[in-house]
Amino acid sequence: MNRLAGRLGVPLSLFALVAVVATIVYAVSPNSLQQAVIVILINIVLVVGLYVFTGNSGVYSFGQLAFAMLGAYVGGLLVMPTALKQVQVPNAPEFLRSVTFVPAAAVLIAGLVAVLVAIPIAVPLSRIGGLSAGLATVAMLISMNVVASEWSDLTRGRRGLSSIPTTTTLTWALVWVLVALVVAGVHQTSSSGRQLRASRDDEVAAAASGVWISLRRGQAFILSAFLNGVGGALFGMFLGSVSPSVFYLDYTFIVIAMLVVGGARSLSGAVFGAVVVGVLQEFLRRVEDGSLLGLDVPSRPGLANVALGVLLVAMLLRRPHGLTGGRELCWWRQRAA
Repeated sequence: MNRLAGRLGVPLSLFALVAVVATIVYAVSPNSLQQAVIVILINIVLVVGLYVFTGNSGVYSFGQLAFAMLGAYVGGLLVMPTALKQVQVPNAPEFLRSVTFVPAAAVLIAGLVAVLVAIPIAVPLSRIGGLSAGLATVAMLISMNVVASEWSDLTRGRRGLSSIPTTTTLTWALVWVLVALVVAGVHQTSSSGRQLRASRDDEVAAAASGVWISLRRGQAFILSAFLNGVGGALFGMFLGSVSPSVFYLDYTFIVIAMLVVGGARSLSGAVFGAVVVGVLQEFLRRVEDGSLLGLDVPSRPGLANVALGVLLVAMLLRRPHGLTGGRELCWWRQRAA
């Protein structure tokens, strides 16, 4: 019982807090804020996905949203009605044009496709670290963006897919947040996760103790790809469209900022960072377009990006380990490993 509580206590505590707050805010908010709540929940899935690799390994990846883009395209194509696919992607493979999946299956398949793509990438990437790994992940993001932009038979190029059924509701977003938190929580408390976190703290000592670092990094990278593929599919089914520009550099840096602000060394930090930055973005978006509290005030274009940059610098200077300081929120006293 204690072992089960140790593995699931943190993710279930975080989910309970997120679910209660999200449900209350959603129930009392106008439509625009309801949409913002769902976006924040999707961001939690994406940030937790990034945390699984970056938070546990200490190797920053700038390319995980490439798997979110892949998941968005796969999920969008799978849930799109066959008649619409005949119009939008008439040159796609026949088996893809002739089938339609329910949203839950499409999201799961999107995550699994991301895993299949991540496996060959993980082999060389897991053997490098530091700046080299960061540059390699940037190259991965750029490469996948180019493929999505030019593969017009399947992705419609830069025009992207449209008329995707919008099936991501509050309930489905919460379900996948729970899945992401449980997967991340179980991984970080498993033998594989503990070995990876040991290599993060002292790579030389971990290797000397017999930790197969490249294998552990590769496993975390593949698991991270799955969660990002799921998050991308949810986002595509929320927007109703997807294009290569959605999951590119701007969104990448926002997701990384969420992880850094919350604290990259804990699962709680990933969740808190996604919520705090998401709320700040929504507030600043309203300031930008002059619609704050329904008042007619001059718009301030670019304010959200400037404020986010200032917040990130301030956090790096004052609290380099983020809001949580590497600690976990739980219903019993426990600190992060």
